Amino acid sequence: MAGKIPVGATIARAYGFAFGNIVNNLGMIWIPVAILWAANYFLQKPYLEATMGAAGNPQALMAALPLISAYFVLSFVLVAAQVAALTKEALGLRTGNAFLQFPFGPGAWRLLAALFLYFVVMIVVYVAILLASLLLTGLTVAVSGGRGAGAGALVALILVAAGLFVICALIYIATRLSFFLAPVAVAEHKVSLIRAWQLTKGNFWRIFSVFIILFLPFLVLEFVLFYAVLGPNFFTPTHPGMTPQEVMAHAQHQQEIIRQMTGKMQSYWFITYPLGLIVALIAYGMYAGAAAYAYRAVTHEDNSQEVF
Repeated sequence: MAGKIPVGATIARAYGFAFGNIVNNLGMIWIPVAILWAANYFLQKPYLEATMGAAGNPQALMAALPLISAYFVLSFVLVAAQVAALTKEALGLRTGNAFLQFPFGPGAWRLLAALFLYFVVMIVVYVAILLASLLLTGLTVAVSGGRGAGAGALVALILVAAGLFVICALIYIATRLSFFLAPVAVAEHKVSLIRAWQLTKGNFWRIFSVFIILFLPFLVLEFVLFYAVLGPNFFTPTHPGMTPQEVMAHAQHQQEIIRQMTGKMQSYWFITYPLGLIVALIAYGMYAGAAAYAYRAVTHEDNSQEVF
């Protein structure tokens, strides 16, 4: 049986690790961050131009696919290396000077494999839940077809319930599978979604509370920042009365705003890159601190069988 995660202590540990250990944390991730900075400087602008040019254009999409794939894979690897390194630091497994660590060790690759497996499983789960919901809705429509306004209201109610079920099921599964991926990969030397699932048994609401309290303020701050930088016109949604020409003009306007913002970020890299580093240190550090502390809390009483 897995133990219970102490919510308050986990949150306190997350903040303490992210801010109180920030110098050592910088030492653990500076190599992948430096590589990511170089990749962003040389690849970000052509990457965004390729993705924008490929929108609605299959031929442009195929031509841009190698660059898009390379940039995505590189970013994915570098983020996994940072999270694995910070998790190692949070678990107290680091030996030697923090600034002389090699971040692309077995732990990073195990975490990368676990993340890939996680995304595959989530896609399969999403499709399965969606198909089951659509099947239920179709059966309801078939049974209640042609029976007046009451039948229509029932169908609408089932559609809403099915949508809520899909969202809640995905949040539940994603939360339980993801929280301990890094500690399992780093501390137990395994790629195991089953193990991560076992360790979160009876702790969903505790983990969900930790995530909300830690990261909701950052999400709100991020939205406010993007709203201030991109402007209200960028977030103006399309509506059913718009003509195809208006929809296209709106999309082109958004692309132009993003292109201008990217150009400014490139010009002021000496400001935007350090800010990005601070965000990474805080966000990844809080996750690593929370996951490491909670992992030690549940494994202290955990006697479940080791599962690859």
